[in-house]
Amino acid sequence: MALHSDLTLDASKFQPGTGSEEVKKFNEFLIDKMKSGPKWFQVGAAKYREMRLKGETVFPPAVVLDRGKSFSIPSRDDGRPIPCRLMRPENGKEAKALFMHIHGGGWVLSSETETDVILAQIADDANVVVVSVGYRLAPENPYPKGPEDCFDAVEFLLDNAKQEFGVGLQFLGGESAGAHLAMLTYLHLEYSRPTFHLSGLVLNYGVFDLSFLPHVENYVKRDTLILDKELMEHYREAFCPGMSVEQLRDPSVSPLYHDFHGSPLPPVMFTCGTEDCLLDDTVMMSVKWQMGGGKAVVKIFPGAPHGFTLFPQDKFPEAKESFEANCAFIREMTEAE
Repeated sequence: MALHSDLTLDASKFQPGTGSEEVKKFNEFLIDKMKSGPKWFQVGAAKYREMRLKGETVFPPAVVLDRGKSFSIPSRDDGRPIPCRLMRPENGKEAKALFMHIHGGGWVLSSETETDVILAQIADDANVVVVSVGYRLAPENPYPKGPEDCFDAVEFLLDNAKQEFGVGLQFLGGESAGAHLAMLTYLHLEYSRPTFHLSGLVLNYGVFDLSFLPHVENYVKRDTLILDKELMEHYREAFCPGMSVEQLRDPSVSPLYHDFHGSPLPPVMFTCGTEDCLLDDTVMMSVKWQMGGGKAVVKIFPGAPHGFTLFPQDKFPEAKESFEANCAFIREMTEAE
């Protein structure tokens, strides 16, 4: 009698050395570029944010598009609005849903205005209105301030998106720390709006266990390729200063420890590259999601580093492939409603 595993994956994608020659060369370029400049904690968050805006770090400079609109929504604190960025589709079609986007940057870097190009592409290709949330950053504003801004934003959009933007909130998502915050925001909705059901989440190379899974320790390169254990430790300390392992493993901090049984789970698109110290987070979170009864589409990109979707798609085919998969997921989930 042949035995069949109840869990399967394509192990070939995870083997060392996988990936195209193109991505390998690009990774070497990124390593050398990172080696030539300071790390964020060496110059301070404020200075590094300025450097990143100017394109003086490993990531390309931010491009702010005229078609984007900056606006703000109220927060739980009187007189403190939350800055946001609005991107509508310009493809001649009527938008079908609203996608709330949460940017990455280790809870320390970036802003709602720094992903205009990608968000405009998502708006056009997936036919959605995109709202990107400018949550408060660490270390100036440590946990729980950033998550609270995301919670306030999602509550506002649930109550006002249809009237303000013509479509209702149906999707949450983000990259890296933004994927982490998107998952925390989903868990917030489970308690605050138990009768509301999202159409889906889009979680690109997220971190879901802030006590760190084994690959954070095991992933070692000749020098830093975008993200490694040292950087993760500094990001975590900025976001969750002084927390014990027990505190870090609270589900309100590390969503991997949440019990996902008991309520219907929306479909999730998970993506990650194999040259990413957070690879275990995507694999483990996607398996746990399926164990809880949710649908998970998992796309693994051999050789792709952390943050790969932020690089130009004409130079990084994996970024284009991930973008197309994310948009196809959003379109499919919208049509399923």
